[in-house]
Amino acid sequence: DGKHCRQTTVLLYGKTDISDALSYIGVKPEDFNLNDSMFHRSVKGSIHGIGHVYRVMIGCSLLGQMLQKPREGLLAFCGAYIHDLARETDWEEPDHGENAVRYYFDRFANLWEKYKITEKEKIFIKDAVAQHSKTEILRKGDEGYDVMAILKDADALDRCRLFDLNPRWLRYPESRYLIMTIEEIYLLTRVDEEGIEFRSFVKMVNDNL
Repeated sequence: DGKHCRQTTVLLYGKTDISDALSYIGVKPEDFNLNDSMFHRSVKGSIHGIGHVYRVMIGCSLLGQMLQKPREGLLAFCGAYIHDLARETDWEEPDHGENAVRYYFDRFANLWEKYKITEKEKIFIKDAVAQHSKTEILRKGDEGYDVMAILKDADALDRCRLFDLNPRWLRYPESRYLIMTIEEIYLLTRVDEEGIEFRSFVKMVNDNL
């Protein structure tokens, strides 16, 4: 329709700019820092630690940009921020998404208010977080589906760190274009990312991609 297509630009030029993607979905990186004490358990050395959560947040922003769904990307990003905070282990734990909603969502009420998250949008975030670790209930066409699907695809993309990412698990064809990017980001950030501010994490990635 005569409009600039960000997805085409990314594919043509190949340069991934995380800051641009964050700006596109309306995120200020300094608002979304994590540290070990914010998790239910110590995550130093964990495969579900700060580096993983930050990569999922980045994945949500990149998908929001590629799909040209900035608001859905922002809501998924907010869900990514809390999605693994309630984990008790690194293993199979289907209830940890629901527990993140139950025990952590309201702790960030001021942040949701700052980003003008409506009551309906809060439900979308909660549903996405709760379903990221269980069989999804929402189906394509349902309200809130894109928020859930963006979060689940971004989370699945970081399975590259476990060497078991199956592209068939991804919900969007566009997500497959991000596989190599997320693998690259993982290789850049897999060591010593604990305690780093999100803004510094993004800068480190941008400077080296």
